[in-house]
Amino acid sequence: MHQQVSRIFFGIDIAGFNRADRSDCVGVVMRRTLYDALQRSLDSADIPPDCYELLDRGDGIMTVLGPPADIAGLLRTAVPTLAATLNAYNKAAHQAHRIRLRASLHCGQVVRDAHGYTGRDISHAFRLLDSPELRGELAESKADMVVAVSDAVRRLMPPDSARRALTPVLVTTKESSAQAWFTEVTTDSALSR
Repeated sequence: MHQQVSRIFFGIDIAGFNRADRSDCVGVVMRRTLYDALQRSLDSADIPPDCYELLDRGDGIMTVLGPPADIAGLLRTAVPTLAATLNAYNKAAHQAHRIRLRASLHCGQVVRDAHGYTGRDISHAFRLLDSPELRGELAESKADMVVAVSDAVRRLMPPDSARRALTPVLVTTKESSAQAWFTEVTTDSALSR
């Protein structure tokens, strides 16, 4: 019998990964950089490796986090560290190697079976990450990273500057529409304070 458990889902995806000016070798460099940056960001939030799993998606990663990981630590430490690491990398990288990220943060129930995770909440995290609205937000932004925070996550956030920095957006997913909250993440954004 499978048991539902509560988890946090933090998805990241490299925008334009398969552009014509990016060879497979460039893709390997970008993936290595992404994994290193994500590892550094999780370490910065004191999240031990045995508390999360990284689900590879080729041009992105879905991180499934269990206790003691918490949303506050991800938003205040891990996400800004990831953005700062990418910003430093992008300053030195050739144009074709620069990384811009879409990210999603959601929490809820998931079931693990022999093949991985399943459930509405992990599907919702993926759909936020791939939504046309988030793609458009990143395309219009000058930031290296834009995050879609689910309404479930926003309700758990304290009413601080990070929460006030979120912009409400109605996101259209495969089956329905859902309220989400977007923010650009830069080295001086509200999430990093």
